[in-house]
Amino acid sequence: MTTSSEPPVPLPAAAPPPVLLAGHLHPGVLFLRFVDGVQRAVLPLVLGLAVERWFLALAAVLFVSQMSYGLVRYLTFQFVLTTEELITREGILNRQERRIPIDRIQDLGFESTLLRRLFGLVVVSVETASGSGKEALLDSLGRWEAERLREALLAVRSSRGTASAAAAVQLPPMADEIRLFAATTGELLLRGITDLRIGALLLTALAMLQFANEVPVVELRLLLGKFLQWLQSFPPAVLVALAAGLVLLVLGTGLIAAVAGNLVMFHGFVLGLRGEVLQRRYGLLTTRSKALPLRRVQRVVIEQSWLRRLLGYATVRVDSAGGSMDQSNDSKGGWDVVVPLCERARAEALLPVLLPHLAWDGAIWHAVSPRVVLRLFLKGALLVSLLLAAGLPALGAPALLATVLLPAAFAIGWLTWRNVAWAEVPGQLLLQWGWLGRYRAFVPVRKVQSVIVRAGPVERLLGLATVTVYVAGGSPTALGDLPYADALALQSQLATAAAQSARADWTCRRRADVPAPAAPMA
Repeated sequence: MTTSSEPPVPLPAAAPPPVLLAGHLHPGVLFLRFVDGVQRAVLPLVLGLAVERWFLALAAVLFVSQMSYGLVRYLTFQFVLTTEELITREGILNRQERRIPIDRIQDLGFESTLLRRLFGLVVVSVETASGSGKEALLDSLGRWEAERLREALLAVRSSRGTASAAAAVQLPPMADEIRLFAATTGELLLRGITDLRIGALLLTALAMLQFANEVPVVELRLLLGKFLQWLQSFPPAVLVALAAGLVLLVLGTGLIAAVAGNLVMFHGFVLGLRGEVLQRRYGLLTTRSKALPLRRVQRVVIEQSWLRRLLGYATVRVDSAGGSMDQSNDSKGGWDVVVPLCERARAEALLPVLLPHLAWDGAIWHAVSPRVVLRLFLKGALLVSLLLAAGLPALGAPALLATVLLPAAFAIGWLTWRNVAWAEVPGQLLLQWGWLGRYRAFVPVRKVQSVIVRAGPVERLLGLATVTVYVAGGSPTALGDLPYADALALQSQLATAAAQSARADWTCRRRADVPAPAAPMA
């Protein structure tokens, strides 16, 4: 046996991917850190001048530490965009480098407060498909540089699989933006008016219940008796006026807050389409700009609360892979809003843009089981029984008023049966829920990640089940009160269709990744 003494031939090192864009933070970030330092130091400074001198040293430490952090981050932070990934580096002693593959970046979000707008600064948040929030934060870039970063990212991502890395350096020009929707002041006012919450009433009721729990029943009756005697000292007209004034005060406060909040958040809302990328811009004090590629859309929801449904208006939301929302979530700073408010017909006209090839005009809707009426009636009867058991010993005959919940439960069940439905069209699953309001979700079947069937004790007794559909980001869409056999059949059908679609997508990607065979040499 012979062995070769020649060293192994090293494999050639892979060439680094071409750099498309590189940059640093804007110098204006130092002024922002100066403002932050002043805010942190102002309270110790006042205490040092008025109470104890050592607070002055604390104020100096807080101010210097904030400025030092800002200066170090400004001097060390760097971002690099290549044809393969976005790289951020920062830190001196604790050096940190983050690499985010281009294919994992879902979106770049822009935010600019009033102070940042004075200096032309933008906070850029990088979101990925993990759904865990911001993967990286670039605070703060100049607006022009931030726009260049977004344009370069969208351009190189659109050229994936169709151009080589060297060709991708020559970024193609972006298409002109087509305006799809612009919110008017009247629509934003109407959104605020129809967005009225009864939070103040709920807080008052909770406070009263807490007070009642802490006060013994005998003392509660005495207090209630004294309060009734005090009210009887007023003429009936004054009592009616006081009650009406209290209700108007609570509703008026909530109305003003809702209207002002919507006007500030969605001021100047514009929805545009640039190539295959949705662009949203809005905000009065804090301006926001969001780009969302259409292929990242996981779900579209048309929402109509009972008042908006009565007026014929609707809100449109999208769910992307980078951030999830549930059926009642409204706390994402408006990131998921595509249309704040418009006529329902205009909202439905946007569906073919948001979900290309969607054709649902001839969809056949399937109602849920009529046993939903019985289920909700039984729950209402159980609630009435508990209220009577707790209220009769303490309140006596007035506790019998709880029985009005029985016809209310029946009415809610009947309205639910009339509103909740589902339908299938080629490549799409349509889900509808609500009893006074109406909410419709449009879910591409190829986006479905999992389908779960659940049934509680009452549902199992009545042979009912709930089907919950999950898309990327963990956003659930639930359809309840299906017959159990139908729920299992729908689950199997969706899972099979989603698996076939995923297999087809994987095959297409494999074919795109395999290089074409080289031409034979002459």
